[in-house]
Amino acid sequence: MLDRCASRRKLEGNFGQVEILIKGIHGDIVKKLVILSTDTLHHRYFVNRILDAGIEITAVIFETTHVESPFHTGPCFEEEENAFEEENFFKDVRKDLDRVQVDTVESVNDDECKVLLQKYQPDYGCLFGTGKVKPHVIEAYKDVLLNVHRGIPHRYRGVDSDLWAIYHRDWDNIGTAIHKVDVTLDTGKFAGMEWLKLKKGMKIWQLRYYTTVIGTDIMIKAFKDYLAGDLKPTPQEKVGRYYSFMPLCLKETMVPKFNKYCEKLDA
Repeated sequence: MLDRCASRRKLEGNFGQVEILIKGIHGDIVKKLVILSTDTLHHRYFVNRILDAGIEITAVIFETTHVESPFHTGPCFEEEENAFEEENFFKDVRKDLDRVQVDTVESVNDDECKVLLQKYQPDYGCLFGTGKVKPHVIEAYKDVLLNVHRGIPHRYRGVDSDLWAIYHRDWDNIGTAIHKVDVTLDTGKFAGMEWLKLKKGMKIWQLRYYTTVIGTDIMIKAFKDYLAGDLKPTPQEKVGRYYSFMPLCLKETMVPKFNKYCEKLDA
């Protein structure tokens, strides 16, 4: 397939059927893709959508530890969020990860992950939902390492970007960006970005579903551009403000705030 930088064309000749491999821009070289993430419903959807797009994945490495907030951040609407994602992500997309090599590590920054990256020798890859990575992780990728940021980073860097946009009533700056990973958080060049159009009746626990779908679409395009030699990231217009976890007491007020706003939208 051309999406993998190679298509197969069968020709009939004197010696029977001959299979000719039409080379893409990378010739015989197979570009190795390694994804760093955590094992969640929306990340499983992301991985399987990439596979369904015809893009080969060398390995997925899941980290099992999470950055803990010093204050309470939940539970809030996680139960509704998981139920909505379970119902909608896997209607036409597989949930299992049987088609890809999966490894688990405590942290993508630890020595165990370093050994795995040395083993796989990735050319390109992405982060989705991991903690901040150290320079040696970025350097393990020969060509490019991208990040899925479920937010608009030149306005909201860090964590809970969609919730902080709601806090500021910044309804037009909820969305997802794909950017290059650098040593500072969420400041790398854009490989793609799309804003979420809010609709009447939308609920706050549906946001992760919609921003993940957007991010997956953008990442597939970015990967295909990379494989075709056409990936041209552009600098962010400014460095956005950094936000940490939203406290539970504040998060609980975002639920009616968002839901009431969407109820008033035109159908």
